[in-house]
Amino acid sequence: MPISLPRQRFTAWSIAGAVAQSGVYVLWQGDEVVYVGRAAASMRERLMEHYTRQAKPWDATHFGVLACAQPTERVSELLRVVRRAIGRLPRYNASA
Repeated sequence: MPISLPRQRFTAWSIAGAVAQSGVYVLWQGDEVVYVGRAAASMRERLMEHYTRQAKPWDATHFGVLACAQPTERVSELLRVVRRAIGRLPRYNASA
């Protein structure tokens, strides 16, 4: 697992407990990182968009969040970490 964030189950209950501020989030399917995203305002709202199928991917099993002031830069850093670890971008970042 190339990214070390506390993981929570991708459920409405868990998402409701996510912070409502800007930052980055990671979505996993099992042990595979499938998406690294950012939220300019509320990570909770952005995760709910995935959960309610308003944004792909919606088939995640777990998520992790990291509050930060500059999410765009942090996403780039995390994507570099994943690429170095597995030799490619996460599945849904590669298709974006």
